[in-house]
Amino acid sequence: MNSYKTYICLALLALSGCKNNDGNSPQTLTPQIRYEFSGGAGHYNYAPSIIQDQYGIRYGFICENRDPFKIVDYVYLYKGIPTEKGYVWQPGTQIIEPSESGWDNCHICDPDVREFKTTYKGETYNWIMTYLGVDRWDCNHNQIGLAISKNIEGPYIKFDKNPLVAYQDTTKWGVGQSTTIVKDSATIQLFYHSTTENGPFCMREIKLNDLDNIVLGEEQSIPFLSANSYPAMSDKYIYMVSETRVSPIKEIPTWVGDVCRLAYKPRTEDLAGDKDGWIEIGHAGPEETGFPRNHNPGILTDTKGYMLSDDELVMYFTPAMTGENWLWSYDLYSATFNLKSYFK
Repeated sequence: MNSYKTYICLALLALSGCKNNDGNSPQTLTPQIRYEFSGGAGHYNYAPSIIQDQYGIRYGFICENRDPFKIVDYVYLYKGIPTEKGYVWQPGTQIIEPSESGWDNCHICDPDVREFKTTYKGETYNWIMTYLGVDRWDCNHNQIGLAISKNIEGPYIKFDKNPLVAYQDTTKWGVGQSTTIVKDSATIQLFYHSTTENGPFCMREIKLNDLDNIVLGEEQSIPFLSANSYPAMSDKYIYMVSETRVSPIKEIPTWVGDVCRLAYKPRTEDLAGDKDGWIEIGHAGPEETGFPRNHNPGILTDTKGYMLSDDELVMYFTPAMTGENWLWSYDLYSATFNLKSYFK
């Protein structure tokens, strides 16, 4: 299982930003690729939400199967400790699982955790998790749920009025793959994949500080982006990583992309506008990673969904082989982009 890892260059040198022929826009960056962690033989890891606290500790919330070689998604937490040689990841811990019945009784995955104070049944909670739940083994009828905790490491309690964002049609994919950015003390911005008429990528503003009085904003279309996209904000820019398809996808897994693209826009631009405006900074594809599939990207942020700095962006993603062992090659990698050289 681990022999394929020798195929990857463990440390590709980041290219410095330079001017292209028009003299204005910097060329795209080549990221530094690193292996991060694995669930072990017979396990898969994907859909990372990784946040860093004030002490530099990283918390990685991801999808993983509990039982070896059995395909049922759970949410796991991996804790990364900073050392002189980089981050050392502790073994993963299961923190939330499918329900015995109801809307999320098959798979529970695509977690996204943020520091956000809310009240529920007379108690105050400091952390929220949005997640995808599904009740059909054909993977249609996905919906978005909410769980809350007083501590970042749990325990996480499912909201009793889930799903937070419902989807009625059982013949279509639904809504899911959510990411949140904390707008203020009362409101979050929820970004997600949707197979409504507004899809494939949408956003809602949701008033969520009192779970007895949730205000679910209208779904807005965010055009020019693929379904599996993940945003992060800085003071100047909004960054977006997206799973894309560049080369022909013929071998399994045909349902995931081959390139994870990093792009940005100034925050002054309208996300829902009718002009594209996304500028590519770089990407992680087969040439950069050594793998034919590269998918489910996320961005390292602070605890509220904002960039740690404009000097560097760390994208976490899952590469994969093709062929019969595709699923068991799902480990977690990172791609680090030197933004300081790009914007100089």
